[in-house]
Amino acid sequence: MIGATTADSTAAAVGRGAVRFTSATVQRTVFAAFVVLASIVFAFNLSSGLRAVPLTAMVLALGYLSVVDLAKHRLPNRVVGPMVGLSFLTVLADGLLGTLSLSAAVAHIAVGLTAAVVLLLLRFGPGDVKLVVAVGTVASWLGPEAVTWTVLVASASGAVAAMGLMVAYRRVRLDFAFGPFLALGSTVGMIAAGIAG
Repeated sequence: MIGATTADSTAAAVGRGAVRFTSATVQRTVFAAFVVLASIVFAFNLSSGLRAVPLTAMVLALGYLSVVDLAKHRLPNRVVGPMVGLSFLTVLADGLLGTLSLSAAVAHIAVGLTAAVVLLLLRFGPGDVKLVVAVGTVASWLGPEAVTWTVLVASASGAVAAMGLMVAYRRVRLDFAFGPFLALGSTVGMIAAGIAG
Protein backbone atom coordinates (compact mmCIF):
# COMPACT_ATOMS: atom_id res chain seq x y z
CA MET A 1 0.00 0.00 0.00
CA ILE A 2 1.25 3.51 -0.79
CA GLY A 3 2.93 5.22 2.11
CA ALA A 4 3.23 2.06 4.19
CA THR A 5 5.43 2.43 7.23
CA THR A 6 7.64 -0.57 6.71
CA ALA A 7 11.35 -1.17 6.58
CA ASP A 8 12.82 0.62 3.58
CA SER A 9 14.60 -2.38 2.11
CA THR A 10 14.07 -3.15 -1.56
CA ALA A 11 12.91 -6.75 -1.14
CA ALA A 12 11.38 -7.03 2.31
CA ALA A 13 10.46 -10.69 2.14
CA VAL A 14 11.62 -13.73 0.23
CA GLY A 15 10.09 -16.27 2.58
CA ARG A 16 8.88 -19.54 1.04
CA GLY A 17 10.04 -18.37 -2.38
CA ALA A 18 7.77 -15.29 -2.44
CA VAL A 19 9.38 -11.95 -3.26
CA ARG A 20 7.56 -8.91 -1.84
CA PHE A 21 8.57 -5.29 -2.26
CA THR A 22 7.34 -3.35 0.76
CA SER A 23 9.73 -0.40 0.62
CA ALA A 24 7.90 2.93 0.81
CA THR A 25 10.44 4.31 -1.66
CA VAL A 26 9.70 1.55 -4.17
CA GLN A 27 5.95 2.04 -3.71
CA ARG A 28 6.12 5.79 -4.26
CA THR A 29 8.42 5.40 -7.25
CA VAL A 30 6.16 2.83 -8.92
CA PHE A 31 3.03 4.91 -8.36
CA ALA A 32 4.77 8.11 -9.55
CA ALA A 33 5.84 6.29 -12.72
CA PHE A 34 2.22 5.33 -13.40
CA VAL A 35 1.07 8.93 -12.80
CA VAL A 36 3.54 10.04 -15.48
CA LEU A 37 2.38 7.22 -17.78
CA ALA A 38 -1.26 8.22 -17.17
CA SER A 39 -0.52 11.77 -18.36
CA ILE A 40 1.17 10.35 -21.47
CA VAL A 41 -1.82 8.09 -22.16
CA PHE A 42 -4.15 11.08 -21.75
CA ALA A 43 -2.08 13.24 -24.11
CA PHE A 44 -1.80 10.62 -26.85
CA ASN A 45 -5.49 9.66 -26.71
CA LEU A 46 -6.96 13.14 -26.35
CA SER A 47 -7.77 13.41 -30.06
CA SER A 48 -9.73 10.13 -29.99
CA GLY A 49 -12.98 11.36 -28.52
CA LEU A 50 -13.79 10.51 -24.92
CA ARG A 51 -11.49 7.50 -24.61
CA ALA A 52 -8.69 9.53 -22.97
CA VAL A 53 -10.62 9.87 -19.68
CA PRO A 54 -11.42 6.18 -18.98
CA LEU A 55 -7.95 5.13 -20.16
CA THR A 56 -6.27 7.63 -17.84
CA ALA A 57 -8.42 6.45 -14.91
CA MET A 58 -7.50 2.87 -15.74
CA VAL A 59 -3.76 3.63 -15.75
CA LEU A 60 -3.99 5.30 -12.34
CA ALA A 61 -5.86 2.26 -11.00
CA LEU A 62 -3.21 0.00 -12.56
CA GLY A 63 -0.55 2.00 -10.73
CA TYR A 64 -2.30 1.50 -7.41
CA LEU A 65 -2.80 -2.20 -8.11
CA SER A 66 0.88 -2.57 -9.01
CA VAL A 67 1.95 -1.13 -5.66
CA VAL A 68 -0.40 -3.43 -3.73
CA ASP A 69 0.58 -6.50 -5.77
CA LEU A 70 4.31 -5.89 -5.31
CA ALA A 71 3.89 -5.62 -1.55
CA LYS A 72 1.16 -8.18 -0.85
CA HIS A 73 0.83 -10.43 -3.91
CA ARG A 74 -2.81 -9.50 -4.08
CA LEU A 75 -4.98 -7.57 -6.52
CA PRO A 76 -7.95 -6.39 -4.43
CA ASN A 77 -11.41 -7.04 -5.86
CA ARG A 78 -12.58 -3.60 -4.68
CA VAL A 79 -10.36 -2.10 -7.41
CA VAL A 80 -10.25 -4.87 -10.03
CA GLY A 81 -14.04 -5.33 -10.05
CA PRO A 82 -14.85 -1.70 -10.89
CA MET A 83 -12.02 -1.70 -13.43
CA VAL A 84 -13.59 -4.66 -15.24
CA GLY A 85 -16.94 -2.88 -15.08
CA LEU A 86 -15.44 0.34 -16.45
CA SER A 87 -13.80 -1.53 -19.33
CA PHE A 88 -17.09 -3.23 -20.24
CA LEU A 89 -19.12 0.00 -19.95
CA THR A 90 -16.62 1.98 -22.01
CA VAL A 91 -16.58 -0.55 -24.83
CA LEU A 92 -20.36 -1.04 -24.76
CA ALA A 93 -20.91 2.74 -24.76
CA ASP A 94 -18.74 2.96 -27.86
CA GLY A 95 -20.83 0.18 -29.39
CA LEU A 96 -24.09 1.92 -28.59
CA LEU A 97 -23.16 5.57 -29.07
CA GLY A 98 -19.83 5.67 -30.84
CA THR A 99 -18.09 4.27 -33.87
CA LEU A 100 -18.43 0.56 -33.06
CA SER A 101 -21.31 -1.78 -33.68
CA LEU A 102 -22.77 -3.48 -30.63
CA SER A 103 -21.60 -6.87 -31.95
CA ALA A 104 -18.01 -5.55 -32.24
CA ALA A 105 -18.20 -4.26 -28.67
CA VAL A 106 -19.34 -7.68 -27.44
CA ALA A 107 -16.51 -9.29 -29.44
CA HIS A 108 -13.96 -7.08 -27.65
CA ILE A 109 -15.36 -8.16 -24.29
CA ALA A 110 -15.12 -11.79 -25.46
CA VAL A 111 -11.42 -11.24 -26.19
CA GLY A 112 -10.88 -10.07 -22.60
CA LEU A 113 -12.73 -13.10 -21.23
CA THR A 114 -10.74 -15.43 -23.51
CA ALA A 115 -7.47 -13.91 -22.30
CA ALA A 116 -8.59 -14.61 -18.73
CA VAL A 117 -9.29 -18.26 -19.59
CA VAL A 118 -5.77 -18.55 -21.05
CA LEU A 119 -4.21 -17.19 -17.84
CA LEU A 120 -6.42 -19.49 -15.79
CA LEU A 121 -5.19 -22.51 -17.79
CA LEU A 122 -1.60 -21.33 -17.28
CA ARG A 123 -2.29 -21.31 -13.50
CA PHE A 124 -1.90 -17.60 -12.91
CA GLY A 125 -3.31 -16.16 -9.71
CA PRO A 126 -7.01 -15.27 -9.53
CA GLY A 127 -6.23 -11.56 -9.32
CA ASP A 128 -4.19 -11.66 -12.53
CA VAL A 129 -6.97 -13.62 -14.24
CA LYS A 130 -9.58 -11.01 -13.27
CA LEU A 131 -7.32 -8.09 -14.19
CA VAL A 132 -6.64 -9.49 -17.65
CA VAL A 133 -10.38 -9.37 -18.38
CA ALA A 134 -10.22 -5.56 -18.19
CA VAL A 135 -6.80 -5.28 -19.82
CA GLY A 136 -7.68 -7.68 -22.65
CA THR A 137 -11.04 -6.02 -23.32
CA VAL A 138 -9.48 -2.56 -23.56
CA ALA A 139 -6.52 -3.73 -25.68
CA SER A 140 -8.87 -5.45 -28.13
CA TRP A 141 -11.06 -2.33 -28.28
CA LEU A 142 -8.06 -0.08 -28.98
CA GLY A 143 -6.83 -2.24 -31.85
CA PRO A 144 -3.99 -4.50 -32.97
CA GLU A 145 -1.21 -2.13 -31.86
CA ALA A 146 -2.55 -2.17 -28.31
CA VAL A 147 -2.94 -5.95 -28.28
CA THR A 148 0.57 -6.51 -29.66
CA TRP A 149 2.31 -4.12 -27.26
CA THR A 150 0.28 -5.25 -24.24
CA VAL A 151 1.20 -8.90 -24.77
CA LEU A 152 4.80 -8.19 -25.78
CA VAL A 153 5.67 -5.81 -22.92
CA ALA A 154 3.83 -7.79 -20.22
CA SER A 155 5.45 -11.08 -21.28
CA ALA A 156 8.95 -9.74 -21.88
CA SER A 157 9.15 -7.57 -18.76
CA GLY A 158 7.69 -10.37 -16.60
CA ALA A 159 10.17 -12.90 -18.01
CA VAL A 160 13.16 -10.58 -17.51
CA ALA A 161 12.06 -9.84 -13.92
CA ALA A 162 11.59 -13.55 -13.20
CA MET A 163 15.06 -14.41 -14.50
CA GLY A 164 16.63 -11.51 -12.62
CA LEU A 165 14.98 -12.53 -9.35
CA MET A 166 15.94 -16.18 -9.80
CA VAL A 167 19.57 -15.17 -10.32
CA ALA A 168 19.52 -12.66 -7.44
CA TYR A 169 18.00 -15.12 -4.97
CA ARG A 170 19.56 -18.28 -6.46
CA ARG A 171 16.26 -20.10 -6.66
CA VAL A 172 14.72 -21.97 -9.56
CA ARG A 173 11.17 -21.26 -8.40
CA LEU A 174 10.04 -17.90 -7.11
CA ASP A 175 6.60 -16.47 -6.52
CA PHE A 176 6.48 -12.85 -7.64
CA ALA A 177 3.78 -10.37 -8.58
CA PHE A 178 2.84 -10.42 -12.29
CA GLY A 179 0.22 -7.66 -11.97
CA PRO A 180 2.71 -4.78 -12.37
CA PHE A 181 4.01 -6.25 -15.63
CA LEU A 182 0.48 -6.74 -16.94
CA ALA A 183 -0.20 -3.12 -15.92
CA LEU A 184 2.92 -1.88 -17.70
CA GLY A 185 2.08 -3.84 -20.85
CA SER A 186 -1.47 -2.50 -20.86
CA THR A 187 -0.27 1.08 -20.43
CA VAL A 188 2.27 0.79 -23.23
CA GLY A 189 -0.50 -0.69 -25.39
CA MET A 190 -2.70 2.34 -24.70
CA ILE A 191 0.14 4.69 -25.66
CA ALA A 192 0.82 2.70 -28.84
CA ALA A 193 -2.86 2.90 -29.78
CA GLY A 194 -2.85 6.66 -29.18
CA ILE A 195 0.22 7.11 -31.39
CA ALA A 196 -1.33 4.97 -34.13
CA GLY A 197 -4.44 7.13 -33.94
